[in-house]
Amino acid sequence: MSSTRLPGKVLKKVNGMTLLEYELKRLERSKTIDKIVVATSKNPEDDAIESLCASMGVDCFRGSLDDVLSRYADCANKYPEHEIILRVTGDCPLIDPVLIDQVIKVFLEGEYDYASTVPLGKETFPDGMDAEVFTKSALLESAANAKLPYEREHVTPHMRKSGEYRCGGISADKNYSGYRLTVDNPEDFEVVRYCMEHSALDAGYLDYVAMLDAHPEIRGLSAHYVRNEGEIR
Repeated sequence: MSSTRLPGKVLKKVNGMTLLEYELKRLERSKTIDKIVVATSKNPEDDAIESLCASMGVDCFRGSLDDVLSRYADCANKYPEHEIILRVTGDCPLIDPVLIDQVIKVFLEGEYDYASTVPLGKETFPDGMDAEVFTKSALLESAANAKLPYEREHVTPHMRKSGEYRCGGISADKNYSGYRLTVDNPEDFEVVRYCMEHSALDAGYLDYVAMLDAHPEIRGLSAHYVRNEGEIR
């Protein structure tokens, strides 16, 4: 809720439904996920997120605001029966459950420690389709060894860049990385709101791409933003 660029973004509403609720309902369409937990902070501002989760019957874990890596590790330790963790961020309400199932399948079949929709940092899917899956052991080792502030904030850089883990992933059939379907800024929200208002809950990322191609004036609202600007900085 304390986002600086768009405060309260995860609870902004479209057609009476918050972005977080919409994202959770899309995640529930995955055929592979067997447990969903919202990992938010202990800040009083985020009491509203916990209340939303309670109303939906979704588990909510609360930890550090800035050290998101420790938040993930503490959350994982609360669920010892789960050895494989999927990470998606709360600002991706249009996350595609089909892509999630695909990346989990690759992770399992390749016996990787880490796999994502951005393998080796090569972005091919739209921004907002980022999903990462990793072993609990890789997470806990990263939490113990990662030192840089950006490693702590962004959770997985140590896994991806240390060379200590076997990494893989999936790529799109062509480069769609120029499309923004995430919510970081007010203009992003307008784009995502348009997509939500003009599509069904089960729409896939290619449906959104086609929609933005048909309406370049909508796509252009957020086209000037740099992908992963926070991590780059």
